[in-house]
Amino acid sequence: MKHYQIMIRFVFSLIVLSWAIAMTVPAKAGELVVTRYFSGLWDQPRQEAQGIMLQIIDQEEDGKKKAVAYWFTYGDDLNTAWYMAIGHVEGDQVVMKLYTSEGVAFMEDDAFGNDSVYTVGTLVLSFHNCNKGIANYETSEAIGSGEFEIKRLAALYNSRCSGGISDDTPSNARPIMLDVDLEPAREGITGKGKAKFWERVDRSDFHVSAEDIDDGKYSILVCTKPVGSLTVVSGEGSTQFRSPETDGTENLYFKPRDCPIEIHDGLGAVLTSGEDVLAPKNNGKQGGGNGNNGNGKKEIEVDLDNLGFYPDAEGEASYLEKNNSVEFEVEIKGVPAGTYTLDVMGQYKGDIIVAPDDDDDDTLKGKIRFSNPQKDERELLNFDPRGQLVEVYEDSDRLFELFFPQ
Repeated sequence: MKHYQIMIRFVFSLIVLSWAIAMTVPAKAGELVVTRYFSGLWDQPRQEAQGIMLQIIDQEEDGKKKAVAYWFTYGDDLNTAWYMAIGHVEGDQVVMKLYTSEGVAFMEDDAFGNDSVYTVGTLVLSFHNCNKGIANYETSEAIGSGEFEIKRLAALYNSRCSGGISDDTPSNARPIMLDVDLEPAREGITGKGKAKFWERVDRSDFHVSAEDIDDGKYSILVCTKPVGSLTVVSGEGSTQFRSPETDGTENLYFKPRDCPIEIHDGLGAVLTSGEDVLAPKNNGKQGGGNGNNGNGKKEIEVDLDNLGFYPDAEGEASYLEKNNSVEFEVEIKGVPAGTYTLDVMGQYKGDIIVAPDDDDDDTLKGKIRFSNPQKDERELLNFDPRGQLVEVYEDSDRLFELFFPQ
């Protein structure tokens, strides 16, 4: 028996070593939500050859993600024993009922019903981050109650846990861009604000900004719950939430969609979205009803959203249908000379070469032009940008983006 335990511990140690070398995600403290990427093997580092297999499964209960866990431990007879737990996710916790079974022989044939399985208590997993947590158990059995540390032993293949909402974004999700205005919530407030939400397969962003309100520190509330703070200096302030979290952003561990959004001071709401919630963005200037002027012409012109790498830079995109031809253009200016890439729906579409303007050497700008049928000095337009996410990159840095209008 001792030799068997030594072997198991040796195997666990090898897995832990390989996991520690491969893991690149920092074990950061702070607000988080349990996502599908918490699934995997969790070791009990202070106990001998024991641990938990956790699975966040593809089911919901009352709108909450469900979870199944198997706790592998030992009985009073020093032989292996295991328990099963079933429950749901509540923020940074997994709350489960604990089950065991008895009277079942090795490789016994399946029997109708589950008379051998019964509830013995509860098991609650509370996570500090993607790699560490605490397990609390309460039982009516001889094992009693207590707590123990858990540490990630192995993760799902090619997963990158962030503890943010992007972990649960489906792989076939369509990119979205939503926003809502924040208006004065009480008398004496003359400022305004805006909340924006972007979501795509690899990341999610939530941005809250305010202007023309008193300097100071404010609370941001989403669905009446505080989620972060906003500091206003010289009448302006903003806070950026992101999943996965990066330097300069807060972890986006909550879902802002379908929620009222408010900015509070010590007296209550200062700015509010009221009854409005995040909705599709529409910042296009379109002619004559759905962009059609009645003469077979449809035109859309939009400004690209500057993501702040070059604050004074500008970008715009245009779409034109006329005389059985279609044209699409993207232009950027105010960025350093060089080569920038254009992506549509995450797919590379071409390069934008930024150089001094022929008419003004002090102005740097670049443009990429498409058409169908293809015309001189234009790329072939073999995609439809309408309703798609348009992005401009400098190397791996995203400088501009826009969810192009339909």
